[in-house]
Amino acid sequence: MKQRRKKKRTHVVEDEEGPHTFVVNKGKLGKSGLSLMLDVRKCLEPLTARNLKARKYNKIKDYIHVSSQFGVSHLLLMSKSMLGYMNLRVCKVPRGPTLSFRISSFLLLKDLVSSLKRVKTHQQSHESAPLLIMNGFDESLPHHKLITTTFQNMLPAVNVKTVKLNSIKRCLLLNYTADTDTIELRHYNIAATPVGVNKAVKKLLKKVPDLSRYSDISEFLTNGYFSESDGEDGPENQVELPQNLAGKGNMKSNRSAVRLTELGPRLTLKLVKIQEGVGEGEVLYHSHVKKTAEEKKKLRVKIEKQKVLKEKRKKEQAKNVERKKKEREQETSKKRKRERAVRPEKDEYSDDDDVQYYKDEIGEMPDAELLLRTKRTKRSENFSKDNPKKKVKFAEPEPSTSKTKIEHSKSTNVKGIAFRRKKKSA
Repeated sequence: MKQRRKKKRTHVVEDEEGPHTFVVNKGKLGKSGLSLMLDVRKCLEPLTARNLKARKYNKIKDYIHVSSQFGVSHLLLMSKSMLGYMNLRVCKVPRGPTLSFRISSFLLLKDLVSSLKRVKTHQQSHESAPLLIMNGFDESLPHHKLITTTFQNMLPAVNVKTVKLNSIKRCLLLNYTADTDTIELRHYNIAATPVGVNKAVKKLLKKVPDLSRYSDISEFLTNGYFSESDGEDGPENQVELPQNLAGKGNMKSNRSAVRLTELGPRLTLKLVKIQEGVGEGEVLYHSHVKKTAEEKKKLRVKIEKQKVLKEKRKKEQAKNVERKKKEREQETSKKRKRERAVRPEKDEYSDDDDVQYYKDEIGEMPDAELLLRTKRTKRSENFSKDNPKKKVKFAEPEPSTSKTKIEHSKSTNVKGIAFRRKKKSA
């Protein structure tokens, strides 16, 4: 027999260090909403559960319960309101706070990529977490400070002294617009190109072109068709590289231009409220409802009373469960006792009664085969009553021979008449 082939692991998967996230839907989102949820997961890769499946019966407590086992620090819940608005809740697990946003508008990844002439992505771009860039937030405002802290803790921190530039392939931009009071979320791919050379030299760095039409390479370099770099490589985009960067011409101490290519998705968020816990608790900030200090104090006292009442009900429920369990056990034991008392005892039955009855009616002793069949039938009935599920097997009666003589014995036992067989003397 051919031996089964054993699979050998050719690589080792190491867990990424840093915070992890769950991006799940709460309720029905529709086709576009589910696509947006998957795009947000792709944006936060690799520090997210990319293949996580949310069931209808899953609750927020279920995700919080397993978050500690997988090292999850943030939970992103996407839902759809009755009016058709998309909502995004960013929760810091396990104790909060919870930031509730309304998605004013969004653009999916596939729609954005289809509008680009050339998509500049790399296979290894999603192997490292994106770089977080925040712009326009006012740190003096408490809710702005809480937003920046939450998003900064969602992605791993960057040490400027020890970071490797080749590990930074993408960036996540959060831009606050004060006029509309909205936050614009953008996702870009980062690439660098050397500056100070024309397009002909750049083409030579990437791939050797066809020079058969030119007598000298100088004609190719000084051709009027190739001009200087476009406005995207202006001085405001140029940096001096402290390290060697992937790509031809990106050498240390040389100047290169940083180019950003939008990957998607594109979101426009508006902060609605901030809660203390995970989906419940005191409202710390609300964009539509403003309350005085006295109202906040009353609400805080009300929430504390609700917590105390909830704990009290839990304890009462636990006591009721234990009490009902004991009552159920007692009822079961009483029922068993009643069944034992009602169950009929075995009839004190003797084979002598049958023999005497047969003798009185017929006038002679019964045949041994008939008596054996009667005893076997009664034994099988009692056995089947005690064990109804067990099948009863009957033994074949021994065939009677003419040479066997059955005689009644004067000695009897408790169960019935004992018979003995004697062979005829020759």
